[in-house]
Amino acid sequence: MPVTVQKQEETGVPAHATASARCPHLGAQYNPFAGPHVDNPHAFFERLRKEEPVTFSPMLGMWLVSRHEDIVAVLKEPARFSNRDMLASGTHLTDEAKAIFSQGFDTRHVLLGMDPPEHTRLRRLMNRGFTAQRINGMAPLIQQRATELVDTFAGNGHADLVEQLAWPLPAHVILGVMGVPSEDVWKIARWSADLHQLLFEHVPPEQQVEMAQGVRELQRYCIRLIEERRANPREDLTSYLVAVEDDGEALTLDELVMAIGASLLSAGHESTTALMANTWKLALEHGLWEQLRDHRERVPKFLEEASRYDSVAHAMIRTAREDVMVGGVRIPAGARLMLLYAAGSRDESLCPHANRLDVTREKVPQHLTYGRGIHFCLGAPLARLQFQIATNVLLDRLPVLKLVPNQDHGTWQSLVLRQMKHLKVEWSTAQ
Repeated sequence: MPVTVQKQEETGVPAHATASARCPHLGAQYNPFAGPHVDNPHAFFERLRKEEPVTFSPMLGMWLVSRHEDIVAVLKEPARFSNRDMLASGTHLTDEAKAIFSQGFDTRHVLLGMDPPEHTRLRRLMNRGFTAQRINGMAPLIQQRATELVDTFAGNGHADLVEQLAWPLPAHVILGVMGVPSEDVWKIARWSADLHQLLFEHVPPEQQVEMAQGVRELQRYCIRLIEERRANPREDLTSYLVAVEDDGEALTLDELVMAIGASLLSAGHESTTALMANTWKLALEHGLWEQLRDHRERVPKFLEEASRYDSVAHAMIRTAREDVMVGGVRIPAGARLMLLYAAGSRDESLCPHANRLDVTREKVPQHLTYGRGIHFCLGAPLARLQFQIATNVLLDRLPVLKLVPNQDHGTWQSLVLRQMKHLKVEWSTAQ
C-alpha cells in the first residue's frame, strides 16, 4: 500500500486545490455528542471509509480520518502531527472558567498533550512505574476488590454492572496503586469527571465554573499527596514518581501534579470502566457468555476482538505541523485531525468479515483502542489485567447471565471516549 501521509511538494497537488472542496458533505453530518453516532456509529463510519475517508467536520472544526492505514500513518509521524492541541479540543471556556484554570497548573504538562522531546523524557520516567513486574504485582489487589464487589450483589439475581463493578473497580485499583485512601475515591472520581468533560466535551457555560473549581481541587489534592510522600515515602506509585530520576533529573512539581492528577488518577479509570462494560455487553448481546465460561482461555482474545469490533476509545486528535496530504486530501498546516479509532479498527483491510464479532479468529488484528506509536496507552496492560480478572470472577459467580431487556444504557460520548451509565443484568439465584 502507498504511504498516505506526504508532504505536499511530493504529490504535485497545486496549492489552490483545497481539500474542503473535495470533501463537502459527510463530515457535516457527524455529531459525536448526540444521536445515532453515539449509540452506534459504525454504519456511518463504514460510509466514511468507502466514500470520504478524509472529510471536514464544520461542527468540530476538524478533519475526520477513518481508514486504518491513514490513521496509523499519522500516528507514526509525530514530527508532522502534534499532540499540542489534544487537551484544548472540547469546551470553549468562559472568562470565569479561564480565570480559575489560570490559577492552577498548565495542561501542557499532561502526557497526552505533549510532543517530543518533552514527551520522551516524561514517558520514559513514567514507564518505569508500569513495568510488567509492577503490573503483575497488582493482581492480588484486583482479585480481592473484584471479588468483594461481586459478593455484594451475587445473591440478588440482578445488578447494574457499570455502577456496581465496572465503575468502582478501576477507581479503587488505580487509587490504591497510587496510595490514595479509599474514602477519597468518590470525590477524586467526581473531580476527574470534571476534568474529562471540560477537555473533551461541550460543557454549557453555566456549569463551567463549578467544574473548573473541581479541577483545581484535584490539583490541590495532588500537591498535598506529593508533599506527604516526600516526607513519608511508601510502597506506592506516588512515592515512586516523587523519587524517580533520569540522569539526576527528577519530575518537576508541574509534571508530578499533571502525571498524578490528569494522567493517572483521572485517565486511569474512566477508559477501563468503559472498556469492561462495553465488552461484557457485547458478550451478552452476541450469546458468548457461556462460551467464555467454558473456554476461559478465550477471555483475553475476546477482549481484543471486542476492542477491535467496537472501540470505546473512539478517537484521538492531532494537529498538522505543516501542509501534508492524508489519504489523498490536502491538510493545511495548523489544521486539526480527529483520528476515528473506532472506524479504523473495523476497517475491512484489517481482517475478513471485519463487521463480525468473532472470538474464534486465529489472530485478532492489531486494533487502535490503545493507540499506536509514542502515545500508546501507558495503562493498557493494567486495563487488560483488570478486565481478565473481573470477567473470570463474574464467570465463576454468575455463569448464566443475561441482559435486562429494553433497557436504556445511558450511552454518552466525549470527543475521545464512549461510555455507558448502565449495564443491567439478571440471573437466577437458584442456579
